[in-house]
Amino acid sequence: MARRLCVSSRSGQQLDLMVPTFDAPVHVTARIADGRAPAVVLLHGLGDSRLAFEDAFVTRYLSEASLVVPDMAGHGGSPAALDYSMEAATRRIRDVLDYLGEHHGLRPSRLYLIGHSVGGIPAVYFCRDAPPGTVAGLVLAEASVTRFGAFISAHAEAARLSGRFGEWYGEFREQTIFRDYLGRFPFCRHYYASLRFCREDAFLQTVAAVRRTSRSLPGKWSHAAGEALANLTIPKLYAYGRDAAPETLAFLGEHNIPTRPFPTDCHFLMQAMPGEFYSMLGEFCGS
Repeated sequence: MARRLCVSSRSGQQLDLMVPTFDAPVHVTARIADGRAPAVVLLHGLGDSRLAFEDAFVTRYLSEASLVVPDMAGHGGSPAALDYSMEAATRRIRDVLDYLGEHHGLRPSRLYLIGHSVGGIPAVYFCRDAPPGTVAGLVLAEASVTRFGAFISAHAEAARLSGRFGEWYGEFREQTIFRDYLGRFPFCRHYYASLRFCREDAFLQTVAAVRRTSRSLPGKWSHAAGEALANLTIPKLYAYGRDAAPETLAFLGEHNIPTRPFPTDCHFLMQAMPGEFYSMLGEFCGS
């Protein structure tokens, strides 16, 4: 184990550690509540890291819950992996929860999955594959559930096909994000920091996995995670801002998936409106 830090707080044991999984270790920041308590797993998106959910550890709305925030393979503090598929990402989440239960006393009274952007795909898959009664609810924040609105992955794929992905990635990080996006939303500095740690190959391979997932089924609604989401019978909620793709909103309406709009143009709802975002999670999770 490359790194392990444990501290105690009134809320329970806090951890910063590498967790072994089936193919590669995963860096996890967690807070394990004493005894049985709701557990909330928060999954970040493409190029991001656990920094996306730093406020989860200080908000009063989740103060009684266990929190589990892993870095995706090749993102943040997690090393590269051989398999960047969404199925592999889902399996790593299961391995992380099993490990924390066996070695650190994680005992969820109720388990909730929260997926932002691309992190919504393994969140949905985890809920789909879990035994009945395992997951109490799912919240998605501007998650990838249709093939529409995926502009970053489309540009990354085009750059790969033209043989200039490395050049594109540098421009995306330093110009699109650092100069332009942070000029509009300076509170999203965590994303630029996360991109500096993200391995280029991990970013690219994750893009390829997402694009496979989004076009894996026939018909207009070709996204495998979208189909799985529509079929879930557990409580679920989709949160979105003003820039959400209208096709995605049409999909959600067609399948009667409950939604929560946020009055912001920022993709990172939890940074743009942290009070409202974590209040929503606290109410949904009953914390």
